[in-house]
Amino acid sequence: MLKIAKKIAVAAVLAASFGSAHAALVNAPLPSNAYITIGGLQWAWAFPLPAASGLDLSYQAQFGWHVPTAAELANAPRATDFIFQGANVPLGGTDSVSGARFSATNPNLTGAAACAAPYFSNTYSHCDWQDGLGQIYGPWAGQSGAPSWADQLVVRAAVPEAETYAMMGVGLLGLLALRRRKSA
Repeated sequence: MLKIAKKIAVAAVLAASFGSAHAALVNAPLPSNAYITIGGLQWAWAFPLPAASGLDLSYQAQFGWHVPTAAELANAPRATDFIFQGANVPLGGTDSVSGARFSATNPNLTGAAACAAPYFSNTYSHCDWQDGLGQIYGPWAGQSGAPSWADQLVVRAAVPEAETYAMMGVGLLGLLALRRRKSA
């Protein structure tokens, strides 16, 4: 009887530890609904702590994501800029693809918002809403006055979308046609 009770206790401890595990690191390009574009840069809310606490850029760096410089952080977005229709984390919910979610919310979170933590961490799958710039415990990690637990942003140069390339192509074809017409 004691052996059975011991096995049940061990099973219960294991089950509890599995229940609290976080989502695994997502090794896939960051989807466009998990970041925002402001001032010619793409910003992702990447980690619920400063980068030195475990931010993982080993996969995402190949796509240009990096910890922002001081100059880039000077123009960092506010937390509320991450709210937009179609963002990966629905209000009060979890991203069905990555498992991203917001914790420590407050009334400033009024709709779906972008959180990319599972793409930059194998430990955390959440962003702390109250820690972003303009929130109760803001600013972002790396900015003046940031607390030791400030959330981390990552950034990359904005990449033109396919429509932009298509418009450039049509414009070039038009210029070529005009040049041909003039030379004929």
